[in-house]
Amino acid sequence: GTPFLDPMCGSGTFLIEAAMMAVNQPPGLKRTFGFQHLKSFDENLWKKIKSEALQHMKSIEFLEIYGSDMDLRAVRVTRHNLKVAGLEEVAKVMQSDFIKLEPPAAEGVLVTNPPYGQRIGEDEDLKEVYPVWAKHMKESFGGWDTYFLTADLEMPKDMRLKPSKKTPLFNGALECRLFEIKMVAGSNRKPKD
Repeated sequence: GTPFLDPMCGSGTFLIEAAMMAVNQPPGLKRTFGFQHLKSFDENLWKKIKSEALQHMKSIEFLEIYGSDMDLRAVRVTRHNLKVAGLEEVAKVMQSDFIKLEPPAAEGVLVTNPPYGQRIGEDEDLKEVYPVWAKHMKESFGGWDTYFLTADLEMPKDMRLKPSKKTPLFNGALECRLFEIKMVAGSNRKPKD
């Protein structure tokens, strides 16, 4: 598979989703559902359906799924959440600031939900760090497809990067965009004559 990285993984949601997809684990495998309390619920049929779904799962092993966060507490929470999901062997999680993080492979997919002002109250600080992130991505992540889920609709402009795709989404009640930015090695600018 393609290497996957969330450099600001928080509690690990994207890592867990990527790991579940990679091993073909059915969503909700370990939870109970309201329909299980209905009179017409057929416990044997439900067990059969779950058993068939489990047969399609791939083995749980390291699959080039990487996560990092500069906050050690977030790293610990992510590791715990991966363990609860039974996926701790699939992903590697480390503490690192994004601008110091080296790509784990020459090419891959980077998906992240970076902090943004409405969520953490640091709007102006983020406007200053966006160009730093962009510089690091240009220098280190050429060949990677990057995706940023953010409520900051000006983020690509502030990063001085042009998204190849903008997908409107909601993160809870917050209007967001999923910005796809294809990273190329070096600079896109033509040399001046």
